[in-house]
Amino acid sequence: MNTSELLSRLQKDSRSISNADISLARAYAMEAVEHVPEPYKTIYSSDYFIFLYESFLEIRKCRPDEIVIREIDPADYEAALSSINEKNDPGDRKRDAMNRFISIVHIYLTFIVKKPLHPVGMIFPGGLKITEDGIFYYCPVKDKQTETGISFCEFCICKNSEEQ
Repeated sequence: MNTSELLSRLQKDSRSISNADISLARAYAMEAVEHVPEPYKTIYSSDYFIFLYESFLEIRKCRPDEIVIREIDPADYEAALSSINEKNDPGDRKRDAMNRFISIVHIYLTFIVKKPLHPVGMIFPGGLKITEDGIFYYCPVKDKQTETGISFCEFCICKNSEEQ
C-alpha cells in the first residue's frame, strides 16, 4: 500500500466518526488527565485534543496531489494498528471513540505527512518542548515514554531530543 491508498482509506474511515464520537473522544481526553496539575492538565487535554481534531479535519480535506506518494512498510503499519487496538476497550464508549479517532489521526501523522504525534512546541514537565530544526522533529520524552504501554511514541517520527 502507498500513501495515496492509505489516505483514501483514512478518509473513508473518517466518515464513520460522528460528532458524538468526537465528543466522547474529547471527554475521554479530559478525564484521562483530571488529576494532572495545571498547566499540564490543559496542555494534555484541551490543547492536545485541538491538535488531534485539526489533524482530523486536515485528513478529510486533503487531496492526493498534496502528499508525497511513497510505499508504506506493511510491518510498520500493522504494528502501529495493533498497538492502537491493544489499548482499546470496546466496553468503554469514550475510550473506544478515542481509539477509533486516534487510529485515523495517528496513522495519518505517522505514515502520510510524517509529523509528530504531539504538536511542535508542546510543553512537557520541566519546561521541555517538542522542537524541530527544519529537517527533524525532537521530543524530550520519547525515550522515557516508549515502554509505558500507554503511549504510541514508538511510532512517532520524532527523534529523542538528546540526538539534537
